[in-house]
Amino acid sequence: MNKIWKALTAAVFCLSLVIPGFSKADASIKLAVVPLIIGEEVEDDAGLKPIAYSTEVSELFQYPEYDMVDSDKVRKAALAQQDKLFTKEGLTAVAKETGADCVVAMSIDHFEVKEDNLRREPVTSLYFSGVFATINMAKNSYKEDKYRFRDEMESGAIHPKYDYPHHRFQYLCKRELNKAIKNNK
Repeated sequence: MNKIWKALTAAVFCLSLVIPGFSKADASIKLAVVPLIIGEEVEDDAGLKPIAYSTEVSELFQYPEYDMVDSDKVRKAALAQQDKLFTKEGLTAVAKETGADCVVAMSIDHFEVKEDNLRREPVTSLYFSGVFATINMAKNSYKEDKYRFRDEMESGAIHPKYDYPHHRFQYLCKRELNKAIKNNK
């Protein structure tokens, strides 16, 4: 009789570990991430801005909780919207065309790095601006954020191999994407 109770207890324990995993897999959010849109005035010869954006997307939107829509589908749907992509109607159209529960889009319209050597301590100044928008179809919530980001650091404190502007841009991407996560919960 004692062996039966031990076996039954072990089975209940195993079920208590496995059942929550099933509910998480079923509750994953289907996410469409529009590739970073870079304004015409912004130079990006090395292609580092989209890499910084996609790195943060891959770190923040992990698989069991988020199921990513195929990027080719998202790109086609976003191109069809053109100028109205950052409106509620534009993101809704992208969501319907891709079958996504949530759509995230970000653009960078201004990326300025200035060296100010006339100060006592030379300073590197950054200024970024653009638009970040997200829509959650399940909650019918749309959020648009026109961001502006300013930062400066003493030029002598920056290591020559440290890419200060792009690391700060990656921080900005993380900040904006965290807003999308809060909007989805």
